[in-house]
Amino acid sequence: MKEGRKLFYIGLVVLLVAVSGCSGGSKGGGTGLTSLAGKVDYYDLMGQPAAPKSIIVGVTGTNTWDTAVDESTGAYRIEDIPAGSYQVVVKQVSSLPPDTTFLMEPPRGLSVELKARIPMIGVDLKIIAMPGLPNL
Repeated sequence: MKEGRKLFYIGLVVLLVAVSGCSGGSKGGGTGLTSLAGKVDYYDLMGQPAAPKSIIVGVTGTNTWDTAVDESTGAYRIEDIPAGSYQVVVKQVSSLPPDTTFLMEPPRGLSVELKARIPMIGVDLKIIAMPGLPNL
């Protein structure tokens, strides 16, 4: 009887070790990846709120985590980012006329410190379309 009980406990320990080593979810939950989300408020050439069209938000220095902004709400979400310090910026607004640029608030984007497996929300940006300077 002792031998059967010993095998049972060994099997139970092996099972517990195997289960404790599993990740907490899909998409690398056990590897320290996280996500961030926010909204881009867009103002047109006249300073009026407008629907954000063809806006790309991402992390400076890489295009790995670039994402399109939802054209009806201005919302975006970037997933599978390793923990660390990043600068989140509006990279592109392709719906603007050719001689128009945009200003971003804050001017250099938002600095974020992402922690492993802790999503960050409320990473909000504002952009204002600016007409090109006239040729003098």
